[in-house]
Amino acid sequence: MQAQEVKEYYATGELKAVGVKQNDTKTGEWKYYYPNGQQSASEQFENGLLHGPVIYFYPDGNVQGREQWQIGSLQDSAWYYHPSGKLHRKGKYEHSEYTAKWIHFFENGKTERVVNYKLGVPEGPTQVYNNAGILLQEGRYLQGKEDGEWKFYSSSGELEFIGNYNQGHETGIWYRFEKGKKKVYKRY
Repeated sequence: MQAQEVKEYYATGELKAVGVKQNDTKTGEWKYYYPNGQQSASEQFENGLLHGPVIYFYPDGNVQGREQWQIGSLQDSAWYYHPSGKLHRKGKYEHSEYTAKWIHFFENGKTERVVNYKLGVPEGPTQVYNNAGILLQEGRYLQGKEDGEWKFYSSSGELEFIGNYNQGHETGIWYRFEKGKKKVYKRY
């Protein structure tokens, strides 16, 4: 059977999608639309599976996200944006799971958090910041759970607490820092 252009419509009659099907299977570029006519996505297909670049749009036309697909699976680098068009988060996928370092950003461009992943689960060092760019937390994850020493800082960047986690549970002696002095806060 030959390839043919296909159009899909909302129940109210507006164009919903347009693309090519061959043997009743999506192939090539497909474009999707909001009911107001604004494009909502552009997807690439091969043998009915997402394969190639995919772009998502907000209703106002700004890019919402850019992904790379390979035979129906998210792969490689991806970028997602705030409605303003500024970068919201970026990272990599492997077999549709977060992998390696993902960085999230506030609307003002400052880093919100940095999280490392393995098989879609937090693994390794992580940092959390406030919207002024000041470090609030730092520690490590092991198989998706807090593990080892974690440090917590005030909104002005001063060290407030240090403690340890074991498989996501507080353990040992936790310390609080007041006026530069280290004091026992809790014992677990």
